[in-house]
Amino acid sequence: MKKLLFSIFLIILFFPISTKAAFANNLSGRILLDVERNGEAWYVYPEDLKRYYLGRPDDAFRVMRELGLGIVEKDFQRLAQAGMLIAGDTDLAKRLSGKIVIQTEKNGEAWYIYPRDLKKYYLGRPADAFRIMRELGLGITRKDLSKIHKPGAEESIDAYSKYEHKKIDVNGTLFTIDIVTIDMRNPNLKIISATADKQDCESACQARALDGYVLENNAFAGINGTYFESYSAAKLNYYFYPVYDTKEKILINEDQMKYWTTGPIFVWDVNNKFYYFKDSREFVGVKAFEEKNNVKIQAALGNKPRLIENGMNLLIEWDIDAKQRDAKLARNAIGIKDNLIYLVVAQSATVPDLANIMKTIGVDYSLNLDGGYSAALWYNDEYMVDPGRDVPNAIVFTQ
Repeated sequence: MKKLLFSIFLIILFFPISTKAAFANNLSGRILLDVERNGEAWYVYPEDLKRYYLGRPDDAFRVMRELGLGIVEKDFQRLAQAGMLIAGDTDLAKRLSGKIVIQTEKNGEAWYIYPRDLKKYYLGRPADAFRIMRELGLGITRKDLSKIHKPGAEESIDAYSKYEHKKIDVNGTLFTIDIVTIDMRNPNLKIISATADKQDCESACQARALDGYVLENNAFAGINGTYFESYSAAKLNYYFYPVYDTKEKILINEDQMKYWTTGPIFVWDVNNKFYYFKDSREFVGVKAFEEKNNVKIQAALGNKPRLIENGMNLLIEWDIDAKQRDAKLARNAIGIKDNLIYLVVAQSATVPDLANIMKTIGVDYSLNLDGGYSAALWYNDEYMVDPGRDVPNAIVFTQ
């Protein structure tokens, strides 16, 4: 196993990373081995460019056969077999590159057309198929694997969280949303608000992709955080809003708490209990909060505008600018309903649309997060909404 993983790492060093749009296409038909997860195997199906988990030998064999393409014996014989010097019909092999072909006229035997040499490899029994897949597998990191989508519009790790891609009817208008729901009653749940800078920063601040925050904390879910300055060179990546850095146990921008313009704040203590402050001045600061409630803070995030408070749409129209009011962009929100956290990305929506969406979902409290090019959503080792740019803070969830 050590030799296998070492070989995989060597492959990675020379593996060219393409643009996001062409990434899955470059890996079409390949078997991918997650070098950071004990070499777990995935198959990138050429027909939809999505990855299918191969699991144990019996699982892998089943997936391969389900995705297999029937081939008549005349065409099958035109394909070169592994270990033979003849080239075979390369045009046919290229059309079948990366696919599993099933001999429909010979007991349904399965073969894999390896994209690197365009030869067919006999999959045989489950154990044989699994061995072939691993021998021909390409090593890949979790970060790069996350760029290739899994099939299906729904996914769930366990009873405490799930992901859905769906349409929602809001007063007669349909919106497409991606939504991750997380149950705070999960006894193993940890909520982490994370910042790139570990101290207040007003210019040339740090930022990183959402996957950086996720992978650093081995999180299963995450969403980008506050608004920030993305265009001004003088104040690049600066953000006004308070964000608690869970690891460092410090509140970035704590000096902004005294202003009414700072807006509402979401807070969680170390027992995953949620607290809402409609005005940052009510929160005061970390020390005051912990002494008053006799708990330790775990995570906190502020942003404007507020969307939902006590189940009501309380978006203040004069508190948003023209772009927030009129531009149809990807819009992000975090919401709370009883013991549930909702991470939402709505496509082609304004901020008022987003408020109505969160009201339709039925949350009790909701904050707007940075959207547009910043929008990113992660669940179960996959970008459900692909990132457009690095962000200075995020909120992620681990267990």
